[in-house]
Amino acid sequence: MSSIASRANIIRRFPAAAVMIGTAVACGIVIAWFPDAIWDKPIQGIDAPAHYYFTREIMNDGLSVATSLLPNGGFYPPLFHTLAAFVATVGGALGIPMFTGSAAVVAAVNCVWILGGGILWPLGMALFCGYFFRNASIMTRSVLYFCIPILAVSSGANPFQMLYAGPLIAYAFASNLLPYLLLATLYFLDAFSTVLELKIGKAEGAAKSQDSQMHTAIRQLLIALGFTAAAFLLVMAAQPKLVFTYIVIMLPYAVFRLPWKLVAAMFGLLVLGAIAFFIFAVNIYPSAKYFHPETWFHTHRPSMDLKTSLTYAFTDGMVSGGINQGLTSFNVPTVAGWAMLVLLVISMVMALVHANKQSIAVLLSFALVLFVFECSATFTGAIPNIVTAVWYRNEVRTLTMLPFVILPVIALAGARLDTWLHDMAARPNIDQSTTVNQASLRMVARIFAGLCAAFMVVVMIGAQAVNPVKTAMRDSVNNAASLDKADPTEQLTHAKLDILTRMVKQTGTDAVVISDPMNGSMYATALFNANMLFPVYNPQNTGKGVIFSQVEQAFGSGNGKELLNTACGINPQQPAYFLSMGPQAPSLQFSFAAQYDPFHDAQRIEQYVIDGTMTKVQDYSSYGDYAKDWALYQLQCPAR
Repeated sequence: MSSIASRANIIRRFPAAAVMIGTAVACGIVIAWFPDAIWDKPIQGIDAPAHYYFTREIMNDGLSVATSLLPNGGFYPPLFHTLAAFVATVGGALGIPMFTGSAAVVAAVNCVWILGGGILWPLGMALFCGYFFRNASIMTRSVLYFCIPILAVSSGANPFQMLYAGPLIAYAFASNLLPYLLLATLYFLDAFSTVLELKIGKAEGAAKSQDSQMHTAIRQLLIALGFTAAAFLLVMAAQPKLVFTYIVIMLPYAVFRLPWKLVAAMFGLLVLGAIAFFIFAVNIYPSAKYFHPETWFHTHRPSMDLKTSLTYAFTDGMVSGGINQGLTSFNVPTVAGWAMLVLLVISMVMALVHANKQSIAVLLSFALVLFVFECSATFTGAIPNIVTAVWYRNEVRTLTMLPFVILPVIALAGARLDTWLHDMAARPNIDQSTTVNQASLRMVARIFAGLCAAFMVVVMIGAQAVNPVKTAMRDSVNNAASLDKADPTEQLTHAKLDILTRMVKQTGTDAVVISDPMNGSMYATALFNANMLFPVYNPQNTGKGVIFSQVEQAFGSGNGKELLNTACGINPQQPAYFLSMGPQAPSLQFSFAAQYDPFHDAQRIEQYVIDGTMTKVQDYSSYGDYAKDWALYQLQCPAR
């Protein structure tokens, strides 16, 4: 008897073991994909230096600056960078080689990204999707718990897209935490519905035995509320903008679980919130375009045609195409993509069979996300502009929402299939004719289940064997990080890295260095903790950032005294420097890049040298003809 009980206990642990194994496999897939060039060199993307800078800020000044990470002292969600700073600090203290050199922050950012994309994301999706098959048999739960984490990292949508585009590192980390908030919210809605049902029953004169049930239900409601609040705070600490994605995904579930009065109140709050935000925007950022949404994002051009965007959505990004036309032109499903498309369509059909509130909510959630994605990638006009404004009117962020709604559809179908198989097995055989009929139905159910399992296996294996989207993303990040550039004025090259190394040996890490960040100088903060006045491409001149526009204006004025008074007052105890390192990198595009034009005026720089405002302390012209004007200058600050 004890051996039977022991065996039963082992079997009950199968789902937990399956999710751990599946997550481990998914993590291995993410690590195997990860671009190897960025372990010792920074990601070269317009947003990358900011994330390294934020991490440096926390390492230098501690958690006291966590709520004011932006160069102008403004708020930026600190969770990712706090974890990266912790990893770099602890790793350095332990003497781990990757955390002791100039690339310590780079390595720490990579490690936290892998934690999010390789562990938190696949595990979170497994737990979130597990909600939909929680009542299935142990075998079905085990299979799905193993498969879902792998499916979660089979698409190029998330987490890979966020490293490739931007990179949007904080947004990606918040996305990796979002499944936990979605799961907690579902359990909160269930607990809330239970309390309402018991309250209604008690009001109608139900037995007093419901009192104990009510106490239990309220306790479960409070626990669910606590977990939901904690998950919500974590997501907000990672990136508050994920609240819009959260609302879109969760809205159908709330509508089908809450009483209509609460649903109406919820929509009322959303409308009031939108009105409040509109009033805020109109007053803070005045513009005549607010009442003409068709004129918003006037430079936006659709990145995909309808066929391409629908193919991308229904294959979960498992597509191929000509890389010369860009990833958004890929519209030919791979083998894994065809399998995913068929599996998704079958899953939708199964969700519609004997449809209930849950299955309708799952499908509506998919439809809402698909609509948002299509508006961002394909459609134009006033309505798409309004719908996608909070996602910056492009597909970069919205396509990462697809796995959040595709995998629950598959999970729900798995649960429906499990119920079908169980019902077929449980039906009694009345006579010989019904026995034959029941046997045929059971065979059909088994064949159908086998086909679905086969499609899932094809997706899991095929997506790792051939995945042009993921491969192109990795190659792009690797190529961008390479120091072997055909254009010597690109963000970082061997010459620029050597120049920044020499510069920091001269300036140290306390003296302020003025330079156009878009010539690659902003990477000096990431790699060497240099005190660059412009450590990011857009430091913003509001709040404490007024100094940025003051320095730009002073430098462009031609008045040496004004320049010294402005620049030397930033850190009076330290010298001040100016770095000339060529034009802005062609790969960096910024609408307000012209604000840095004064730093490229060769005649003005020469004038400052002649009148004694600056003195050349390092000459970099020996690097080549392209570097004839490259040099480091020290401002002749008056003694204080």
